[in-house]
Amino acid sequence: MKVTITGRHMTVTPSLRRYLEQRVQRLDRYGARLDSGQFVLSVEKYRHAAEGIVAVDGRMIQGKVATREMYASIDRLLEKLERQLVKSKEKRAARKLRKRSSSDPRGAAALPASGSALEVMRVAAPVLMQEEALSRMETRQSPFLIFRDAATGRLQAVQRTEGGRIELIDAGAPSSAE
Repeated sequence: MKVTITGRHMTVTPSLRRYLEQRVQRLDRYGARLDSGQFVLSVEKYRHAAEGIVAVDGRMIQGKVATREMYASIDRLLEKLERQLVKSKEKRAARKLRKRSSSDPRGAAALPASGSALEVMRVAAPVLMQEEALSRMETRQSPFLIFRDAATGRLQAVQRTEGGRIELIDAGAPSSAE
């Protein structure tokens, strides 16, 4: 990240510059891509002010703080910028979750509550012909097999009933109630 530090009514000492740059590097831990930062340090009588504008993932976050000591102003400014980064990161995560749950017709209600006995697994269904799926089912002892039909591309399942019969379930077929 490119950091520009300007001093108003003061000279920016190398130790002050180093301190500010070290504190700015801590913003990297929030996972955002920090492009550039412009900081203005100023002194007016007993008022030591620090202003900062940081470009993060195409957005600008900014803050301004004044205290009686410059190092304290820098600390508070960067705490303010950190809070803004955390808040924007939480908003992005919430937006992604809302977008994901709105695209899923079942929504978030289909997911089990934490501590529930239900475990959700995501497995890619193999592409098979119906005959291949039936022959695999005859050689296996599992009660069902989910696959994608090679001819139609639809998701299908083969299940073994309690009587030992093997049934084909077509998830893409219209129901008899329609």
